[in-house]
Amino acid sequence: MSVALIAHYLGPRLGIGQYLERLLPPLVAELTQREVEVTILASPNAAAKTPALAKLQDVVQVLPPLDYSPGKRYAWVATSFANYCRREKIEAVVWLSNPIVLPWHPPTIAVIHDVNEWKAANKYGDRIKTWLRAAIYLDTSLHFAQQIIVISEATKQELLHFRPDPQLKLKVKAIANGNDSQLIDLSPVSIPAPTSPFLLSVGRIDPVAKRLPEAVALVSALREISGEPWELHLVGGMNASTQASGEAFLKSIENQPWVHYHGYVGDRALAQWYRQATAVVFLSENEGFGLPIAEAVSFGRWIVVNQINQASLEAGGAAVISVAATNPQKAAATLLKQLQKSPFPPTKASGQQWHKTASAYVAEICSLTKIIKNRQF
Repeated sequence: MSVALIAHYLGPRLGIGQYLERLLPPLVAELTQREVEVTILASPNAAAKTPALAKLQDVVQVLPPLDYSPGKRYAWVATSFANYCRREKIEAVVWLSNPIVLPWHPPTIAVIHDVNEWKAANKYGDRIKTWLRAAIYLDTSLHFAQQIIVISEATKQELLHFRPDPQLKLKVKAIANGNDSQLIDLSPVSIPAPTSPFLLSVGRIDPVAKRLPEAVALVSALREISGEPWELHLVGGMNASTQASGEAFLKSIENQPWVHYHGYVGDRALAQWYRQATAVVFLSENEGFGLPIAEAVSFGRWIVVNQINQASLEAGGAAVISVAATNPQKAAATLLKQLQKSPFPPTKASGQQWHKTASAYVAEICSLTKIIKNRQF
């Protein structure tokens, strides 16, 4: 069998980029061991910013249309992708993010990370844009993909809540991301961390989706209640869709000297921020998994999460401190009480490792064999 793994994302290597970085090496290794011919169709942005793709360059084909604007990308996938697959002798396709699946494509597995388009009508600027995105990436995948992988049980429950189709339930499988982090093995590096206690926020600078104003309010409450000079340190980049709101947020906190933005940082620096943080804050409501939570767990740090987001509990387990993001005083008191009781979680989470995640993907990919054979006869 010949399978194409489609790997693309826009902007810096944040959530999807980290997911590809960890999943692809063990996934390609196991598929190759099973004598499956693997091609990775990577966008130019992903190929340039994902170290794992550089290491796998022998099986990577850079596909510029994956970095086109949304409309142009959809047009190319709709009109040219099937012919491309026939020319390259690709028998099956796995969209690892933002899938576009149509009935004339090869047998396809679509990976869905979240269903935020159904949960927030104006997520992508307005209702029409958000509806179109949901139709392209979610509904067409549900209709035309042979199998659906979701990255957490929480995402599966939400998907089936919005689309309660018994037939759909048969082809949806939850495969959790790994929560083991390669960052813990990196050597220490100097970072501008304070000696005072601080919360660390890791991820895209998207103030609404990531609830960053609420994180600022939480640290303000920590300073007030404890009398200590708590700080908030933000690490992460911005993509085009959230750049305007991200820059506006950063401008709004310029008068708060205890809030510091460090931009996108490399892996060694990121690992050091986790090591030195008092705790990690991740108040997003709509994450399908939350890789920063899993990374924080690997470093033995408490993670303050939004009680609305059930996926956080899957990723963080006993290391999460669940709070109401809209009540910073109570959230601050809860965190301080937990830190006084124990500065670190009692045990590190023992969730799934990435090689186990890859093995589960391989099983789903190999199950496409029967569909391919049926199409050939």
